[in-house]
Amino acid sequence: MGIISTLLLVLAVLWILQILGTWYQMRHYQAVLRGITEKSTEGYVGVGNAKASLGKGVILILVVGENGEVTDALRMRGRTILARFQKAPDLVGMHLDELREPEREGPYDSGTMQAARRAVEQVDRIKAEREVGAGVV
Repeated sequence: MGIISTLLLVLAVLWILQILGTWYQMRHYQAVLRGITEKSTEGYVGVGNAKASLGKGVILILVVGENGEVTDALRMRGRTILARFQKAPDLVGMHLDELREPEREGPYDSGTMQAARRAVEQVDRIKAEREVGAGVV
């Protein structure tokens, strides 16, 4: 087997491992999201993300009560498929208005706060859709 064949084989194996790892991480994401939506029957669930070109990417799941206060927050932060969701307790108790502020220095890094703003945008959209569906304008 020549060097080119060996390199192609190594690349193919790495590619397959990446596909399997991504599939496993997506299953983890879906299981966490399903669990949090089943547990939180009142209020809203928003998911936000922030991609970093060189740093760590962030996915944030916020559970927000009817009063606009964060009741639960889970954050997945990392560069690899090995990243897992962990509690983000410093966001719990914050109000949506606090998280909407673009320049807000939060309890976490700027990527997490950007993901929080995107999750809040999603909560706002869901809330508006529910109000329109219920006939409230």
